[in-house]
Amino acid sequence: MPLSMQPTEGLVVVVFVSSLTPPEPPKTTALQNLAAQPHRIFFFAGVVQSVLFVALIGLQYAGLLSLHVSVGLYHAYAMTFIVFTQFFAGFLLTTFPRYLSRPAASPKAYLPIAWMINGGGLLFIALSFVSEIALVASMLVILAGYVKLCLLLLEFQTKSTVTNKTDTTWMLRAFALGLVGQILFIADPFLPTYALALGVSFYLYLFFIVLIVSQKMMPFFAANTIIGYTMNKSKHFLLFVCVALMLKVILEALSINAFVADSALFGIMTYELLKWRLPFQKSPAILWVLFLSIWWVPVGFGLFVVQDFSALVGHAIYLEKSPLHALALGYFTTVLVGFGTRVILGHSGRTPKADAYAVTLFGLIQAMALIRILAGIFPQFGYLHAVLTVAVLWIVIFGLWSKRYIHILFEK
Repeated sequence: MPLSMQPTEGLVVVVFVSSLTPPEPPKTTALQNLAAQPHRIFFFAGVVQSVLFVALIGLQYAGLLSLHVSVGLYHAYAMTFIVFTQFFAGFLLTTFPRYLSRPAASPKAYLPIAWMINGGGLLFIALSFVSEIALVASMLVILAGYVKLCLLLLEFQTKSTVTNKTDTTWMLRAFALGLVGQILFIADPFLPTYALALGVSFYLYLFFIVLIVSQKMMPFFAANTIIGYTMNKSKHFLLFVCVALMLKVILEALSINAFVADSALFGIMTYELLKWRLPFQKSPAILWVLFLSIWWVPVGFGLFVVQDFSALVGHAIYLEKSPLHALALGYFTTVLVGFGTRVILGHSGRTPKADAYAVTLFGLIQAMALIRILAGIFPQFGYLHAVLTVAVLWIVIFGLWSKRYIHILFEK
């Protein structure tokens, strides 16, 4: 602490000079800022990969390039384990420590996961122009990253002294089923496992993990935001959904009509959402868009029921992939953008909110889902044009979302 001596009419006054300003923090680069927290690196990589994969699918449908693998395999595996998984990783590596009262994950723990999933993702794109057998090499790299992610989440769970681990246990079960789905995809070039791989990966992993997070966070957000709202969740909701999903996957893998399972899922989900009584009108936009998203679930399973029942009575109504896209585009994508926006704003010190710009993006997602659903129901009315429109809308939506929010991930 420096001092100076100043004479004042024969007196010597000692003046202590001290600065209350703290030293400046060390400077960091944009890339160091991106890697500083798990949600930053995984959200950014997820957006980039989603645009890449959807652009390639669009070009394939437009006849401008030719992949040497089936579009179904390419689309299902890439969107599940390279795109959506990264958003799950970013969100759960941020929230798991909070759920379980554990220290946050270190970059040393999660960055290798990001490198493996994204390195494998780029290799997946390159090998898609070679053959499906060649894809196995990239899938093994992605699988290694996925296993490391599962072990990191499991470490949080096992080291936590929190007594209530019900939701995190269900999340880990869903991730374990995702591991099974990946292995089945890897086996597909050698064994007829594609149908089972698709069912396990989409329903028991992708859908189930989004639902587990939704039932944990949506009523919680409502109770903490809306005065007078109380959570009213069924105790065995997730168990009933899991059993019904398993039945659906098994029936579809055996090419058996899944009317019983789909009816159960439609009934369970509709009853539970009515029981929650999510307060749409009283909620700010950042909440009601999430509440809206989960109502796509009864829509999706309702469409499955219509398709199943019509086949049972001998007047089959084929809805193509409409029910599935009600879930994937209407539900998953709205939740992804909703939670992603909330986490990015909240963890940068900003107030989580959805202004007119953000609400417009959510509206575009609903329009995109509706177009894809109608394309499957009425394929005679420009199916190919509708699919290409959806691909363009996906790129536009994530481009506009990135324009508003991605730069925050690079800030100190």
